Amino acid sequence: MLKLYTYPTCPYCEKVRDAFSAMDLTYEEINAERDTDGSLELMRLGGKQQVPFLVDEENDVKMYESDDIIAYARGRFETN
Repeated sequence: MLKLYTYPTCPYCEKVRDAFSAMDLTYEEINAERDTDGSLELMRLGGKQQVPFLVDEENDVKMYESDDIIAYARGRFETN
């Protein structure tokens, strides 16, 4: 299961959401705005309040940075 921690108005998060949509990926989006449960979980998992943050539970992968997240998803899930 993919989990994507985001802020609703974050342009980098939107970039990842758009890419995931184009790849037709199923994922759980978690609002990580400050003072939310998602924010606390983000800090516990990643150690900093930065989004987007991807967790691929199946492969024990955690990463920040929109371009890195998109490249990872393309490499892992896209088929040609």
